Amino acid sequence: MSALAVSVCCISYNHESYLAQAIESVLMQRTEFDVELVIGEDCSTDNTRQIALDYQKRYPDRIRVLLPEHNLGVMRNLMATMDACTGTYIAFLEGDDYWTDPHKLQRQVEALRAHPECTLCAHDAQVLSDDGTTNNYVFSSQFPHVLPSTEGSITQDKLVAHHWFIPSASMLFVKAALTLPLPAWFSGVHSGDYTLQLLATRTGLIYYLPCIMSVYRRHATSLTHITHRSLAQNQKRIFENQQYRAMMPKHYARFFEAYLEHLYFEKSELKGVEGNKLAQLYYYAKAVSVNKERLAFHISRLTKRLVQ
Repeated sequence: MSALAVSVCCISYNHESYLAQAIESVLMQRTEFDVELVIGEDCSTDNTRQIALDYQKRYPDRIRVLLPEHNLGVMRNLMATMDACTGTYIAFLEGDDYWTDPHKLQRQVEALRAHPECTLCAHDAQVLSDDGTTNNYVFSSQFPHVLPSTEGSITQDKLVAHHWFIPSASMLFVKAALTLPLPAWFSGVHSGDYTLQLLATRTGLIYYLPCIMSVYRRHATSLTHITHRSLAQNQKRIFENQQYRAMMPKHYARFFEAYLEHLYFEKSELKGVEGNKLAQLYYYAKAVSVNKERLAFHISRLTKRLVQ
């Protein structure tokens, strides 16, 4: 590969209905530099692996398929696939999303080269629902208070304060900013794309392009659907926010503590639904004690309830 190159990190599991479209959207990219596609195929139970291997056979100089012997799970697969990327930049593309603009990578690399203070480039996306239960919409319409209407930089402060607002298939990282391999605790997080954003912006800004160049697909088997408000999702979010609080500068602690408070209250409620009253009380106590500055507020509110 040339000195200036992009690796596309594509993780895939049971994506036989979508993977070919994702791969074709990478192959259509028109660039002045080399592009390699690294597919982490996580032992799918459908025809996904064969589709990936067929493309590798057709494009052996452009596509590499990683074939773990057993299912790694989403985050471990992402870690392994990221680590296998050799480019100066790493683009992220899950096997059920796809790109729509053949100049996407060229535009993003040019943006990062023109703005060396930035370590991540992102752009707008179309949200597509396969099941027809929700209207299709433009991603930025959900975050008008965060995403600018003109291109420019976004600080890590906004990323921390507003959490997840960048479409995963829009992300292009400066590889050096991620300091691969990813930390071991990454395997236990819920939101891999948001965690990558936090890691990349420790040393730089986000450069945002307000143009639609990818599709973020929502369907019944996507991760956001199958783990929505479950205890498993809750525990992973608690774990990742604990890691964020430890990893990030101390002046961000209040943001992660506020979310931990919410998550402990949620876990208390979920345990109550299960009928586990002891665990419900335990996580309620955890919630009110996360932030010592808010402890007095919670005690006051609880006292008022008991008096009433």
